[in-house]
Amino acid sequence: MESIGVYAKRFTSGTAEMFKRLKYSFYILFHPFDGYYDLKNDPKRKTVSGAVFLYFMLAFSHVFKRLLMAYLFSNRYDQLHLDILMEVAVAIGPFLLWTIANWCFTSLMDGDGKLVDIFCATAFATLPATLSNFITVPISHFVTETNKAVLTTVASFGQIWTYGMVFLALLVTHQYSVKKGIITTILSIVGMAGIAFVIVLVFFLCQQVVGFVIQLGTEIIFRINE
Repeated sequence: MESIGVYAKRFTSGTAEMFKRLKYSFYILFHPFDGYYDLKNDPKRKTVSGAVFLYFMLAFSHVFKRLLMAYLFSNRYDQLHLDILMEVAVAIGPFLLWTIANWCFTSLMDGDGKLVDIFCATAFATLPATLSNFITVPISHFVTETNKAVLTTVASFGQIWTYGMVFLALLVTHQYSVKKGIITTILSIVGMAGIAFVIVLVFFLCQQVVGFVIQLGTEIIFRINE
């Protein structure tokens, strides 16, 4: 019983510490240069578990938005037949691809940030998109179709703010100039496309191999039973 109590105490303490560090994400929204600098260099600010939690919240907010948007601004059939795993991939996939691609190129371009730095900085940058996803749902139930621009503005503002934060995270994490940051961003986007293509190609190849094995097994069983 004592060991369970110790583990519970550690879990509670660790969770409280994680949420305490997550409060810093709101500071970063309005003080990105100082915030990202401290996030990279201060171990008390950096938290991988917090970054994972922020990605989880982004995915949750995206699914929340897709399921609960007012019927005027959503497709009822899509809501009833929503592929949760696909929606999660759509929500956080681009940011994870960005993390990998950015790390690959910045490693070759004298970037100061490690993979964990990019992972955490990018996660903290997703907060505006997460908040806008949550905000647009109640708004959608109070505005009419003629006022759709309000909904679009809120959603777009959250996405633009997030992309801007990702770019600022790149500059601060790697100590780049704006020019070098733009070049690295373009290369990272190209790298994202390349990684996505390889993933899709491998997926379809695996699908073909599995289909062939199943078909071969079925044919063998059929021949044996003849």
